[in-house]
Amino acid sequence: MKKSPLPVQTFFGTEKQLYVKENLVKLLRWHFGHSDFRGKQLEAIEAVLSVASTQENQVMALKEKGIAAEYLSSTQTGQIREKFHEDLDSGKPSLRLLYVTPELVATPGFMSKLTKLYARGLLNLIAIDEAHCISTWGHDFRPSYRKLSSLRNRLPDVLILALTTTGVPKVQKDVIESLCLQHALVLWSSFNRPNIFYEVDLTCNAVRYKDLLDDAYSDLSNLLKSSGDVGVIVYCLERTMCDDLSARLSKNGISCAAYHAGLNSKLRSSVLDDWISSRIQVVVATVAFGYGHLLNFYY
Repeated sequence: MKKSPLPVQTFFGTEKQLYVKENLVKLLRWHFGHSDFRGKQLEAIEAVLSVASTQENQVMALKEKGIAAEYLSSTQTGQIREKFHEDLDSGKPSLRLLYVTPELVATPGFMSKLTKLYARGLLNLIAIDEAHCISTWGHDFRPSYRKLSSLRNRLPDVLILALTTTGVPKVQKDVIESLCLQHALVLWSSFNRPNIFYEVDLTCNAVRYKDLLDDAYSDLSNLLKSSGDVGVIVYCLERTMCDDLSARLSKNGISCAAYHAGLNSKLRSSVLDDWISSRIQVVVATVAFGYGHLLNFYY
């Protein structure tokens, strides 16, 4: 059953009312089903509220939780994008959360859209994920992220939240200066996350050295067939290996597809959607493909 949005004012009342943990936890449980916050999450949310709350897959998950979220992308049809723009231009937009790329934000047309929303008092927060891409000191610097520096001048009173998992001090300083953040609150925690771990079961011969096997392909095929319905990622070092192995496994009756940067975005999106929806069991991918709660093999 689809959940209706839980009204924030039911818990928070006036803007001057203090946001207590119990109220935030109620929202967390209602929308996401978690019993409590982890690490610095609560502190970050309280900081945002005290002064004023992998795109497509995140939006999909949010919609399933009853949150009015959408994303704008060049992969969408013009009709779909126009529908979202009409909603933003309406007197009372239905969208609560919109995902966009930094490249889109930097365009004059979309920046004008943000400015108009801000003038109408409808823009409350800008969250920048992978914020280390702003920094020239970061390992994944992207010039398009630098253009986000104009946000503070054009939207002076809007909260800006910059998030990253690789923010060393030099990167933190560069991000703060680039985004023109004043009196920035920096929340930092260790990269060690107790809820994530690797487990190697030596008792069931889960570890195999490919070069020592008589037939590595047959061994992998049998292992996949014995793994049940669990989602699996098989990692390869090269794109051609992904394509070849995926084709062989498919011929052997294993539901799988290749995933790598050599495929066009539409096909990658289709493969990812099929895998997330359990229409295929195995993705054969290069090491750039993300980790999750699943079974991983390296081939």
